[in-house]
Amino acid sequence: MRRAPHHTPDQLATMVAAAERENRRAAFWEMIPPPARIVAMLAARLPRERASDPLHTFTQAERALIDAAITMLASHLGVVQHCMRDERPAAPAKALH
Repeated sequence: MRRAPHHTPDQLATMVAAAERENRRAAFWEMIPPPARIVAMLAARLPRERASDPLHTFTQAERALIDAAITMLASHLGVVQHCMRDERPAAPAKALH
């Protein structure tokens, strides 16, 4: 008969904390609007259909790929936003005498 592995209380606490963090990430993933999740998939060059997949279905490699793609996208979007701003100089203020 095979025995279950023995874990110390500290090891169990670490495992429980990790599971709780993952559950929070999964809950946040579900709250992200579908269009934003689709953008994340497209940025990572994954099929857009994956945007509706639960978080636990993504491998660590896929998560790393998505994370890197979103970091790059956020950087580029900041530049796009800057380019789109209307920053024409304001009309000179009239001098007060």
